[in-house]
Formats: sequence, C-alpha cells, structure tokens
Amino acid sequence: MATSGLIPQSMRTKEVQRQIARMGGIASGKARAKKRDTAQLVNMMLNSSLDDKAKAKVKAIAKELSDEDLDVNALMIAGQVKSAINGNVKAFECLQGYNTKATKEEAQGTNYTMPITDITSDFVEVYRAVHEAFDTGKYREIISKGGRGSIKSNFWSGIAEETILQDPNAHVVFTRRYKVDLRGSVYNQFQKTIIRHGRVDDWEFTTSPMMAKYKKTGQCVIFVGCDKPISLKSYNLAFGYVKLLLHEECDEMAGVEQMDNVEDTFLRSDTPALNVKIFNPPKSANNFMNKYVTECASKITTFICHSFYYNVPVKWLGQRFFDRAEWFKKNKPKYYANNYLGEVVGTGGAIFENVEMREITDAEISTFGTLHYGLDFGYEHPQTFVKCHYDYENDIVYAIEEFWSKRCKNSTFARKINKYKSHEIICDSARPDNIADMEDWGFNVIGATKRWQNKGRSYSWEWLQQCNKIVVDPARCPHLTKELTELEFEQLRDGTFSSEYPKLGEDTIMALIYSLNRVIIEYTRSEDYESEE
Repeated sequence: MATSGLIPQSMRTKEVQRQIARMGGIASGKARAKKRDTAQLVNMMLNSSLDDKAKAKVKAIAKELSDEDLDVNALMIAGQVKSAINGNVKAFECLQGYNTKATKEEAQGTNYTMPITDITSDFVEVYRAVHEAFDTGKYREIISKGGRGSIKSNFWSGIAEETILQDPNAHVVFTRRYKVDLRGSVYNQFQKTIIRHGRVDDWEFTTSPMMAKYKKTGQCVIFVGCDKPISLKSYNLAFGYVKLLLHEECDEMAGVEQMDNVEDTFLRSDTPALNVKIFNPPKSANNFMNKYVTECASKITTFICHSFYYNVPVKWLGQRFFDRAEWFKKNKPKYYANNYLGEVVGTGGAIFENVEMREITDAEISTFGTLHYGLDFGYEHPQTFVKCHYDYENDIVYAIEEFWSKRCKNSTFARKINKYKSHEIICDSARPDNIADMEDWGFNVIGATKRWQNKGRSYSWEWLQQCNKIVVDPARCPHLTKELTELEFEQLRDGTFSSEYPKLGEDTIMALIYSLNRVIIEYTRSEDYESEE
C-alpha cells in the first residue's frame, strides 16, 4: 500500500527525479533566506538607536560614549554592568570575558607589523629605515624611486596601515598633485590593502571628504590634492598628529616647494614623523625630482631607496608583465631602462653626448701645453670663469678649473681670479664697460668674437658638440659638469626637439666657449680655406 505523498520507485523517471530535486532546492533556498533574514533583523535591531530615556540610562554608566555608540547593544551591556554591580556573578563573568577579548584585540593591533609576505628584498632596508625614523628620529625623509611594477605603492600603503595600528594617536596623509587623480590611485590602493588583510569591517571609507577612518580609534588616512594649496591650510585633526606624509607620483608636482608647503601644513608636532616622496624617475636629468635626488645624496636625514620589478614574485604581477618587460629589454633597451628599471636615460635631446667625466690629476695638467681662459660676466645670472686646455692632435677639450659666483660685484670676482690677471682672458664682448674695468685693474682681457662671418652663435656650440671629447673633472668644475650633462634641447609638443641652443643656465659653457675663442676662429678660417679650394 502506497504511503500518501510518496512516489513509488517504479514511477520515478529521470524527469520526475529532476523535478523533485528542483523542488527540494527551492525549499532549501527559502529556509536559508529565512535564516538570513532573521540574522539581518537581529543585526538591525541590535544597532537600532535609542530614545532619550534609554540613552540617559547608558550615559549614566559610560558618559564617554559617543552618540554613534548608543544602540540597543549598548543598552543590553549597560544592563549587564548594572546586574554585575548588584552581585550577579554570571553577568560579571560574561563582561570579564568580553573585556579580556577586547584587550587581546587591542594588543594585537598595537603589535601589528606589516606581513613579511608583503615585502620584497628591495624593501627590507627601507622597512628598517621607517622604524628608525619613528623610534629615534634618525630620518625625516625617504625618497622611494623605481621602475614600473616595483610595488612602491603597495609597500607604502601597507606602511600606512601599520602606522595607524601601532600608534593610536597617529594619522596618515596621502597626496597627489591633482585631487581628481586620488580616487583611481592611492585611495583605491589603500582599500585594496585593507581588503587583502581582511580588515574591511574595521574601516569606514568616504569620498567626501576622501578619507579612511579606523573605527576603533577614529584615526584617519586622509587623501588630499595639492592643486588648491589654500584649502590645505584648513585641515585640522580632532586629536593626535600626522605621523606619515606620503607624496605619490611626486615628479608630477609643480616642484619641491609645493611639497614643502604641504609638509608645513601637516608635520607640525615634535613627535618623529616621516615625509615620503614616491616616484618613477622621468627620463630627463633636468626633472626637478631627479635633481633633488642628487642633492639629497649626502643628507644624513634622508634615506634614498630604489626598487625593481624583477624582485617581485611573478604571480603578483602576472607572467604577461614579465614577458613584456623582456620584449622591451631586447627591442627597446632605452625605454626598458627608464620604464622598467627607473633609470634616468635622457629624453634624446641631450646637447653634448661627447662628455667624459673623470678626475684630471695635477700630474696630467703638468703635461698640458697652452691653457685657455674665458670669462662670462653676470650678476643676477652667474658670473663664471673657466680654465681649459685643447689637445689639437686628438681633438679633446680638458676643462680643469672654474670660478662661479651669483650676485657678485665685478671687483669682488676680479679678486677671485687675480692669479690669472697676466694671462689672456677672453670675455663676453657684449659688456665693454666690464672689460674696461678689468683692464683698469691690470687684467689682460679682450672681447670674444661671437659671429664668424655668416655663422651665428650656434656655431661655437656645434664646434663643442663635434669635438672627440670634452673631458671635465666634476670636483674641479662642478657647475660646468652639471651644465654639460644636463642641458637639453627643448622638446616640442609633437615630441621633436627644437634646434635652438639654450640661453639660460649655460653660463659656464659660455665661459668655456669664450676661452676657446681663438681655437674656434682658427677652425673657421681653415674651413673657409677648404671651401674655396
């Protein structure tokens, strides 16, 4: 006899069995939905706000609670506290258990360190430097540079999280030059870090203002654009201090001064704080950040580091990234060197590609024959003097001494080069008054020939470019070295380069050109003679 509601096994076709399974799945889904709805209801009720009377009961026990904390959960806990005070042992034990758990969680937060699995070999020393900066104040600034894929942003996002969790009074500020670039870069990167570490519930992210707030303490990671500097001055923290200031893609800033203004706004406490500049070095040595790195090389309060993609696990970046890098390495080595290795390779607009920087010894100078001396007048622009030798046989210029002064009176500069007053010094002919003064002071000076028949100013620059070598000693001629290696043709909008030679920042080069004036004239005459033949 068949039982009501059951289908005999003999009648269970495959279609019938599928219908039974489908009905079971629907029923199971409904049951899960009911359970989920119940959980959501409980959560909603526990987090519901209280009326004024209930709030007063909770405030009577814990006055320091904010209005955001006054929900049904708080009322229940207040009831437990009152019951424990009246001698209820179970209520006391329950509260003690919660207290122990909260204390452990707080201790874990204080002791939190960035996971070692988030750090490549390039950042081990950097990580130590960060903690030396916070513990002893040894460093005030870190310059973090490198090529693409070298996880600079990943690392510093993790350091930002660690800074918040280790110091309950610390706040962090990320900057980009333009506010519009924040959300798609540093803001999203910090979110990814929090998600990866499984701490999403501990943070509240907002976009207006752009901020991440650590719920347990109210500490903030603030994201600001530097395109409205006046608005930055209005930032004010409710408590604590900014411990970490991170400038992302800082080579895009208007200059170091723009970042200095931001530092003046945020880093004001006496507590050790760190200013971090993060960037991929641009191609040109003339970029202000590339120059800044060179300037900071000897600063004991600045730590400079460089990171590389090839030290990053393949699974982090994907095999495709590494394959592309290898293709560029083989087919476009200059692009690879800058884009993937972070090397300063130049824009392709370098003026002098024949410069050799090396030490020139006194013994070597003693073998030189005729020496040449050149002087470029100036005041607001630097006044410069260069001593050099030209090797006719090998077509090599040797720059062996320079004098350089800015906002310096002509008479004061004359005293600096007084030992050469008996030698012929070829000067800027555009300043006959200065030449006359030098003659009155006993100097053997003449004005330079600047125009060689139909050859203009550019001829002397071209002559220097065409020499086999320009050998310069950076210790003896630091300003000339800088100009010879950094000056570039102006890059136009279409990516091509102007053919005009610079008229600013070329003061020691002009002194070098004046010193070689007679040599260049000889070549001009020989060229004219050859053309007539």
